[in-house]
Amino acid sequence: YVATHSGARFAVVNDQEQADKFLEIKDEIPALGKIIYWDPKGLKNYDDSILVSFAEVVERGKEYEKTHAELFERNLAKGKGNDIAFIYYTSGTTGLPKGARLTHRALITTAQGFVSRYPLDEEDDLVSNFPAAWVGDSYFATIPHLLTGARLNFPEEPETVAEDTREIGPDFAIYGPRQWESLVSDIQVKITDANPLKRFIYQLFVPVGHKIADLNFQDERPSWFWRVMHGLAYLFLLRPLKDKLGLSNVRFAVTGSSVLSLDTFRLIHAVGIELRQTYASTEAGFISSHSRGEIDFNSVGRPAPGVEVRVSDERELLVRSDCTFSEYHNEPEKTAAAKLDGWCRTGDAVNINDEGHLIFMDRLEHMGELASGVKYAPQYIEGRLRFSSYIKDAMVVGGKDRDFVSAMVNIDFAMVGKWAERNSIPYTTFVDLSQKEEVADLIQKDLMRVNSYLPGGARVKKFVLLHKEFDPDEAELTRTRKLRREFMEGRYKDLIDAMYGDNDSVTVEAPVTYRDGRKGVVATTIKVRSIGNG
Repeated sequence: YVATHSGARFAVVNDQEQADKFLEIKDEIPALGKIIYWDPKGLKNYDDSILVSFAEVVERGKEYEKTHAELFERNLAKGKGNDIAFIYYTSGTTGLPKGARLTHRALITTAQGFVSRYPLDEEDDLVSNFPAAWVGDSYFATIPHLLTGARLNFPEEPETVAEDTREIGPDFAIYGPRQWESLVSDIQVKITDANPLKRFIYQLFVPVGHKIADLNFQDERPSWFWRVMHGLAYLFLLRPLKDKLGLSNVRFAVTGSSVLSLDTFRLIHAVGIELRQTYASTEAGFISSHSRGEIDFNSVGRPAPGVEVRVSDERELLVRSDCTFSEYHNEPEKTAAAKLDGWCRTGDAVNINDEGHLIFMDRLEHMGELASGVKYAPQYIEGRLRFSSYIKDAMVVGGKDRDFVSAMVNIDFAMVGKWAERNSIPYTTFVDLSQKEEVADLIQKDLMRVNSYLPGGARVKKFVLLHKEFDPDEAELTRTRKLRREFMEGRYKDLIDAMYGDNDSVTVEAPVTYRDGRKGVVATTIKVRSIGNG
């Protein structure tokens, strides 16, 4: 879709696997002139004029330069700030991705605003593990690197991110909420498996970290007792823990993209990492972030320099700045809908508190309303649930035609598996483990914990434990692991109908991988469960 919609004339790919994908659909992409590859393995015997190696492109460029001296410099000099630099495609959470056209000025202004909040220089190390096609890589990694000279590092493989981060020891770390939550989950897994002494040290000193973090947020100086306790906590727990995470050198730690659970945010601060919320979008650029000394768990900070904001009567955030996009590629009607009298519509529901901080609630179209008129914020509930070491993911369901909130929950197979083994609960597969009564009771405790933070009408009353994990390869999540809610409601319609109907179970067929590596398909019954205090 993206290759066709963008009208791309060239596709630059890594290897044979990616080249083959384009060769299969080249007839559907009329504008495509060349497929440029840089790993020739397996492609040498291909006989298709559309293929050209990157090495050959370089050689052609050298030959062309001999008769067109300084052409690059002249073309560069002709460039203007309002020229289109990139087409970035949105995540597609509410339909097909849209191609947002961003100018050089918008990209540079966005990065300059970001660097004004997070000063960097040539001595600093950055780590980028973002997809290169995501606009966040330009906003928060590539362009700040070009502006400041900070070293930009890339993990070798997705599987080696943690190991490579420890080796690099970055000064600046920016991860999405799922990655921060994964770090916290890893901490909890390690503590669960640790010997009694290490568990005792963790349980003794984490509350000390929380106390110091809370005093810092209140701009209060710790007493001599808490300073001594924090020194011991740093020596025996916090310093080794930061080192294990590869974050011992971090000056700036940032999260963004979607809602981070409050509990994860607090624990990262308790460890001694000053994690700040950042709020940006493809269309509106860098909107806001926390500044040092103004960190509020519940907010995404004050607007960035040069960014004007206001909230519409529908609670939608409107933004005006030099960071905003020019238009959607080939979609003038959607461009018109995204702009309002010079303001960029974000599609996000927000509040602005008395200190001028933005409070992100949810996407406007995802802000739920029940039949009773009670409002609820799905992302807020999901973020709270994901803090549990036993819950990997969750999707909250409700709506104007429904009387209560329900949830579909993914267990964390590794953590729940360890828990089951410690409690002598036998299981064979993910499917089998997820439907155990003991596991349902375990997860219900976490749902009750989250419900305790919610007003009565917005509490989760029913839930199901899914037989599989949410999967971006099945279009259930975007590549940045955001839920595709509309798609999911269709895919899991039978389960959702059961939660709001009279059925107390649904039978599904599920592919399984046994603990010995064998694969198969089994029919399993998924129970609908009610929560006592819902």
